Amino acid sequence: MGLEVSSQAVLGRFFKLALIVAGIGVVHILTLLMSWYTITSDTITTTPLQGYVIAESLYMSIAGGIVCGIALLLSSTSSNIMTAKWLVGATALVGALLAIASPAYAHFIVIPALQVRGHLEVGMFMSYLSAIAMFVPAVTIITTPIRIEVIPRAGPSYLETSVPPVVEEAAELVHATDVPPGAICGICYQELDPETTVMCSNCQTLFHKGCIDIWVKLNGVCPSCKKPVIR
Repeated sequence: MGLEVSSQAVLGRFFKLALIVAGIGVVHILTLLMSWYTITSDTITTTPLQGYVIAESLYMSIAGGIVCGIALLLSSTSSNIMTAKWLVGATALVGALLAIASPAYAHFIVIPALQVRGHLEVGMFMSYLSAIAMFVPAVTIITTPIRIEVIPRAGPSYLETSVPPVVEEAAELVHATDVPPGAICGICYQELDPETTVMCSNCQTLFHKGCIDIWVKLNGVCPSCKKPVIR
């Protein structure tokens, strides 16, 4: 069972990841100032080759950093989770691809074309490392699982709106005008007095007024027909 969080928490996480990508993008651009390759012309003379000297690498690194900055901007303005996931994630991924293409182009195309002796410098490795690091938050954004749960609006159900509710009719206690001789109370089973005898309007059961008053107060229904009783 996964952890359920709010949409604002997910958007906040995307913003933090985009911020990391943008920060690494800045570091990647700064590696252009470092020496990427050292050309050895003889045993003594060496010439450092900075990243910014290679125009294509310069453009790709700067473009990658700018695209990562755009990803950060999108993450701060997006209010829809799915839009933020794919738009921010894809933009950050493009920035990472441009970043890693920069040292790769210099390493495998430009430097071999120079046909000179030399060796790679720390700047080249830092450029590779920063570009690879940009992929981690970018891929994390894209692969973050999103489950949107639709909560139905509270309201009456179909049955409640289409079928009218059944209202149970209540019974009343009325004074009994015709009490047969020897009639007994439906509660205490003692003989009734016509002066204090009441009757259920639904089932016509006779009761002492005192008996039925106590019964209804405790139970709310007629002891004979079980209908709700209005006192």
